[in-house]
Amino acid sequence: MRPSIKACEARREGAPRRRWCGDWISFESHPFSRTEGRAHRDLRSALTDGNVRRVSTRPRGILFVDLDGTLVGADGIADRVWPALAALREAGFRIAVCTGRPGRGIALDVARRVDPDGLHVFESGAVVMHASGEVLVHHALPGRAVNDIVAAGVAAGATLECYSADARYLVRERNLLISDHERLLGFAAEVVAWPPVVPLVRMQWVLLHEEWPRLQAAAREVLNEVEAHEGHSPRMPGVSFVSMTAPGVSKATGVRVVLERLGIDRADAAMAGDNYNDIDAFGAVGTVFVPLDGVVEALALADYVIPSATAGGVAEAAEILLARVGRPVLR
Repeated sequence: MRPSIKACEARREGAPRRRWCGDWISFESHPFSRTEGRAHRDLRSALTDGNVRRVSTRPRGILFVDLDGTLVGADGIADRVWPALAALREAGFRIAVCTGRPGRGIALDVARRVDPDGLHVFESGAVVMHASGEVLVHHALPGRAVNDIVAAGVAAGATLECYSADARYLVRERNLLISDHERLLGFAAEVVAWPPVVPLVRMQWVLLHEEWPRLQAAAREVLNEVEAHEGHSPRMPGVSFVSMTAPGVSKATGVRVVLERLGIDRADAAMAGDNYNDIDAFGAVGTVFVPLDGVVEALALADYVIPSATAGGVAEAAEILLARVGRPVLR
């Protein structure tokens, strides 16, 4: 479940010494309401206000941005992030969401605001989608792996979610974990006959963090069949999301597809991420930004350590890229 030593060493080689950035400031307002019942309405309102102007010239570069723990903190998205990302787009950069979430609901809303005519990476790299919702590339899980994941989850009593290329969110039954995750994603799951018969790009166990070591030990053979990462969201504390995609499919897969499609060199690409499932993608870009509260393995590979999601650290990443091309830094 941890990145390989070879992968980490390959990324470290030649990387500049990481730097601490920013003034660790916190924000006073955010697009998520603290009242859960208003959260999605408030966020969707924020996302539809003032989309940035489209850029038609060849991109100067691109910033890939993870959502949970990097852009999205416990209280949502910091207000200071939006003008910084808008300025980056105006300077000729593309911005791509790069997330484990499906390309639907809040994740797609965020993608459409940060780059409304751009390409975005969903489902931990298993899906590359245009902001319009058109799926350009997807990678399905092998049928045998699907059956083994279902069997292991049932044996352990774990909640299992399934995702299709067209962003269907499929479950066997709705429980408290599913209900909480529906609110996080911004749309409802479909309760379907089990196992689902549609091609699946990603499957995910959702369980309390303390239950994960037992399931990990019991399902070790199954986990060796797929690309698997444990992740977390600050908006569902204490919960582990164990995401599984086809062998060899990770966020790096999606990042490389986007770079090829847009004609952007690796050296002109940057990634902001905080967790284990971001580490493979770090090796596909030239500059790595990691929030100060990211996992140790990610921090070890950072070119720049930025403030937390709560403090709007992605704004710092955008400002560093702006400074490289001689654009004024927003303060």
